[in-house]
Amino acid sequence: MYTIRRLSEGERALCQAERGEIRIGPDAAREIAARHQAAYGDAVWPSDPAEAAWDEAVAALGGGDAS
Repeated sequence: MYTIRRLSEGERALCQAERGEIRIGPDAAREIAARHQAAYGDAVWPSDPAEAAWDEAVAALGGGDAS
């Protein structure tokens, strides 16, 4: 006889990540943030001149200017 066990939300997310259906982790979060910055601009996340390293990283992900 077989027993069916439902996966927890965490287990399901990990399985989806293993199959490549979703991406998780810091790199995926940075790419999402870069896309939102590009789409919505400084109205969502105002640029801070002291964060030049972040602006350079965003520019490197998108291949363009971060501001």
